[in-house]
Amino acid sequence: MVIYMAKYLVIDNGGTFIKPSIMDGDGNILQMLPKIPTNSLNTAAMAERSSGKDTKIEGELDSVEKYLALLDTVYQPLRGEVDGIAMSFPGVNDAEKGYCYSGGAFLFAAGQPLGEIMTEHFGIPCTLENDGKCAVLAEYWKGALQGVQNGAVIALGTGIAGGIIVDGKIVRGRRFSAGEMSYMTNDIANPLNMASGFSSDSAMGMCMKVAYAKGMQPSEVDGFKVFELAKAGDPVVMAILDKTCDEIVGQAYNMTALLDLDVVAIGGGISREPMLLEMLQKKAENINANNPLAQYSAFYPQVHICPCQFHNEANMLGALYHHLKMRGLLA
Repeated sequence: MVIYMAKYLVIDNGGTFIKPSIMDGDGNILQMLPKIPTNSLNTAAMAERSSGKDTKIEGELDSVEKYLALLDTVYQPLRGEVDGIAMSFPGVNDAEKGYCYSGGAFLFAAGQPLGEIMTEHFGIPCTLENDGKCAVLAEYWKGALQGVQNGAVIALGTGIAGGIIVDGKIVRGRRFSAGEMSYMTNDIANPLNMASGFSSDSAMGMCMKVAYAKGMQPSEVDGFKVFELAKAGDPVVMAILDKTCDEIVGQAYNMTALLDLDVVAIGGGISREPMLLEMLQKKAENINANNPLAQYSAFYPQVHICPCQFHNEANMLGALYHHLKMRGLLA
C-alpha cells in the first residue's frame, strides 16, 4: 500500500533572494530549489534611496504581475505535486487573511490581498506570514523556544526582523506590527535620527557601517569580511562590533524587562558566527551579574541570550507551521 505524504512549496522572500524549497508536513526539507535574485534592493541603491534619490534597479520586482510570473517559474514544474504554498514575507501583514499592509523591500505588495491573489492564481491554498514571526514560530515549534512561556527572536538580516511569544502565543497586535524591531530606536533622546535606529544593527547595517568607516564599497563588505577584520584585531571594526553588540543586548534587556522573557534567541545567517554570540552572551552576563537593581528586588530582569537553532531555514519552517495551523493540519 502506498501511503500519501503531503508536500508543500515553501518560499522565503528576502530582499536579496527568493529561496524556495519543498517540505513535508513534519518540517523536513525534502529539496532546496535554486534561489532567485529579487533585485528588490541592494546596499548602494538603498543608501541612495534613503537620501531621496529615485534610484532604479534593473529587473526590480515592482508589480504583483512580475512577482507572480517569477513564482510561476518555480511552481509550474511542481503542479500536482505540492498541496499548498507557504510563504515567509517581509512587512506588516494580516497573516490570517493574507493581506499585506506593507511589503518591506517588496513595495508592490503594499495594500494587496496577496494570499488571496496567489490562491486564485495557482489554484491551491497559499498562505503568508511575516518573516520575523516565521523565525519565532520556527523556534517555538522545533527550536530554541520550545517549551518556553515567554520568549523572543531577534533576527539579524537585511533589517532586524523579530517576533515575540507571550503565554505560548505569537503576539501580532491590533495593527499586526508587534515585533517589528527595525522600528525601535537605540537613542530615545533622538528617535528621529535613522542612524540610531535598531535596524542599523542588522547584518546589512553592520556591513554598511564597516564599509563607510573603512572607506570601502558596500559591495566589498559582507558578514564574512566584517568578522575577518574583527578577528584580525582591526580596531575600527572592533569598535563598531562592540557598539552593535551593546545595542542588541540593550534591546534584549528592555524587552525582557517589559515582557518577563525566559530567553531571547538571536537569528539570521550572521548569528552562526561564534564570535558574535560570544560577545552578546558576555555582555548579557555582565548585565545580569552587575545590575544595580538587584539590591532592590530578587525579580530584577535577567536577560538570557542563546542562538536560534534554525538559521537560513528558519523562515521556511515558520511559514510552514503557520500554513499547517491555518489549514487545521497541526494541533
